Amino acid sequence: MHTRLFILVTMAGILMVAGFAHAEEPKGLFPLGRSWVGDKHLPRPFGVEVTFYHQEQEYELASMTVNLPDAALAQAADIEFENQTNESDLQVDLWVLPFLNVFGIIGNVDGETTVNLGPPLGDIEVDYDGLVYGGGLTLAAGGERFFGSLSAILTQTDLDTSTSSVEAWILTPRVGVRLKNMAFYVGAMYQATEERHRGQISIPLFGKVSYDVKLEEKDPWNYLAGFTASLGEHWDLTLEGGAWDRKHVMISIGYRF
Repeated sequence: MHTRLFILVTMAGILMVAGFAHAEEPKGLFPLGRSWVGDKHLPRPFGVEVTFYHQEQEYELASMTVNLPDAALAQAADIEFENQTNESDLQVDLWVLPFLNVFGIIGNVDGETTVNLGPPLGDIEVDYDGLVYGGGLTLAAGGERFFGSLSAILTQTDLDTSTSSVEAWILTPRVGVRLKNMAFYVGAMYQATEERHRGQISIPLFGKVSYDVKLEEKDPWNYLAGFTASLGEHWDLTLEGGAWDRKHVMISIGYRF
């Protein structure tokens, strides 16, 4: 509860600071250091963005405890882990410097993780839903045509079950080209995810048994490509897709002040 309140107050503070700056000064206070880039065009400093994100990936086992005899566990020779995640977020951001953007995220995450223990143990299926929150920063540089950026994000969850938790550290480098009112880019995404589930499962011959499973991504990297289109003076639309061992699709629409 305290974490949610802190995030909401922080976002409200950014809104008020940005609004005050634009009300008091014709050119606005942010970004600081505007003169460093001369007469180069800069994006409007404050933005609000809604993002919808879908991801599928395989996990590998970090640790597992199942309250079963060792002989029974030995029969689960090839354990497989799969995860699907749907996320919808509200993001507020501010260009503090011409090359530095800071942002906060709050939203909803809906996920499903399957641990396939193999016969005779079956699957451990965990559905979870709840609050996701976090923040990060983006470093960016470029000219009239080409640009590059590096984003770092840390997110945590407050799920509907106290026996599950997900924490992710994400790093995303991108390079791209601007063409009139559009920009195309390619890049990669690094995820360091720790997902933990605890509970009970019914297994034939053994009844209800306790489990404690900690998972991490099988391959932390995947590749991505996307484009951003300006929809008038304030609105923009971004579409992005990622492939390799982890697949993702993202769509976001934003409004800049």
